[in-house]
Amino acid sequence: MATIYESRVSEESKMRTPDRILELKVMAGKKPLDTLMRVDPRLFEGENKLHAIMDLHTSLWTLKYDKGSVPPILSGRYTGFRQAFDAAKNYYNQRNIEITQV
Repeated sequence: MATIYESRVSEESKMRTPDRILELKVMAGKKPLDTLMRVDPRLFEGENKLHAIMDLHTSLWTLKYDKGSVPPILSGRYTGFRQAFDAAKNYYNQRNIEITQV
């Protein structure tokens, strides 16, 4: 069993990593809105994951899936994790999908 200190360190370390996984979930009581079939249903089943990844050379963040490509609106580069997170949050909220955990 991990001590309180070890748990705290691992949580802090998780937020410093250059590869952060954004977990997605369909909003309660709603269906995902996706007219062009760009939202992969595997994102909710754990088979595919959305990553926010920092390029260690440029310090710019990008969003990527394990499998496939992100929608064009999310394919840019962001100057910070918060900007990448906000872009993903805004995009998915419009489709009745929420980010539940980083």
